[in-house]
Amino acid sequence: MATTVGVRELKLHAPELVRRAAGGERIVVTKRGTPVAVLAPLDAAEAAGEHPSLSAWNRERRAFEQLTPALTKKYSGQWVAISGGKVVDSATSYEALLGRVLRKLRTSPFFLGRVGAPAPVVDMPGFDIE
Repeated sequence: MATTVGVRELKLHAPELVRRAAGGERIVVTKRGTPVAVLAPLDAAEAAGEHPSLSAWNRERRAFEQLTPALTKKYSGQWVAISGGKVVDSATSYEALLGRVLRKLRTSPFFLGRVGAPAPVVDMPGFDIE
């Protein structure tokens, strides 16, 4: 359940409301009774200024790293696609796997990793990492 405050109350009690939001409380700010903004805590990626797409990709990459020991027996030498923290497809060819996963998942975040062998550097279309 969110706390609701008007703009006037926000002006009067901003430091306290920000402290509460940072502690996990969700505070909806209203203007003349209409919700116009939200004060809510940032997750670590947002606080670091990380783009949401990159943050989602990093979650899938970390899932791959955690799953790698268990994947070695079944998928050694193969490429696997991780989405939602689990294997959604695999192939010996990176290109074949990428094509299938793009068709299957469309805009859902995923990570492709090679099990049991160092992965070559691959140009990923979609976003630039600066």
